[in-house]
Amino acid sequence: MTYMDRDYQQVCDDVMKLLDTFKQTTLQLAEAHGLTRMQLFVLHVLEQRGEIAMGRIADVMHCDASNITGIVDRLVASDLVSRQELASDRRTKTLQLTAKGKKAVAALKAELPARLGCDRLTQNEAACLSTIAQKLSA
Repeated sequence: MTYMDRDYQQVCDDVMKLLDTFKQTTLQLAEAHGLTRMQLFVLHVLEQRGEIAMGRIADVMHCDASNITGIVDRLVASDLVSRQELASDRRTKTLQLTAKGKKAVAALKAELPARLGCDRLTQNEAACLSTIAQKLSA
């Protein structure tokens, strides 16, 4: 193994540690707001993408559509998400955040920097991390 290989391996190890921290933090954040982690992620997807079909959200979440139904049912019951039939195809259900859902997402997003420790980064570190995250997720 060369020196460069070790450097890249260390980066991969650090990314895995960061993912573990992210998973634990988002679980704690979700539970603090009476949500599951999957519900939190559905709210995030809706906030990022706007109105979306249930089948599409299952694709985005990398899970079976039957799993999304239960998650969405609870979000609808909590008035965080609305579900509507598409006028052109009643079999297709679309989802969007309600006003209460938008407020919940704003509150969750406001807490995330402190919970993840991003608020401890300098502006330069935050800009570098953002650039790196975008490059790795492209």
